[in-house]
Amino acid sequence: MNINNSTEQNDLIKQMKIELWFPTAIYHHDPELQEIAAIRDELQAVVDKEYAEILSRSDSLERSYIQSRQPEHRQVIQKYQLQQFHDYLVKHAGAFLSKLYPQAQGVEVRESWFNFYATGDSQEVHNHVHAIHPSFLSGVFYLSAPPGCGDIKFYHPNMQTAVPNPQGSIENYETSYTPLENRLMLFRSHVSHAVMPNRSQATRISVSFNIYVR
Repeated sequence: MNINNSTEQNDLIKQMKIELWFPTAIYHHDPELQEIAAIRDELQAVVDKEYAEILSRSDSLERSYIQSRQPEHRQVIQKYQLQQFHDYLVKHAGAFLSKLYPQAQGVEVRESWFNFYATGDSQEVHNHVHAIHPSFLSGVFYLSAPPGCGDIKFYHPNMQTAVPNPQGSIENYETSYTPLENRLMLFRSHVSHAVMPNRSQATRISVSFNIYVR
């Protein structure tokens, strides 16, 4: 049966009620330089050392970007005692949780790691859910984000069951953010996301992390 623009259908369109439920919350904050200067200094003081150490690991080039999953590279906040960065994450996680999970009594940043994306590097669709003691929030802070270095793309949590929608639909199963230097992003750990290829000639550097709620 064809869909037509009959008078009856147009009247129905004017009267119909459609409600959009089940939003997926994404938090982002773009600070003023004075807010983030000390935190940048803290991260810049250790990033070259961490990069050199990662490149020395056997698993550093096993993925489509430069990273090591060895334990000493998954706890960089604790490893380098990045207290100002830690407090910054806790502050913003608390603000986000005031709307997302008002009953939360506190947060703990357990995992944190650097990511390095050279020209052409990308990351596949993934989430941060662990089988045991899953985190509630995950996030990323962009230390270096040259123009064209690849958007971060988020997907609807039920994307595996979704039928792709045509352009102009009121439903949406994916959205993208262009990384900006100093931008902080927070999202639920179960939300799938991917990093598009770095089309710039510079390295994109970010710090990712998982946050647990108590």
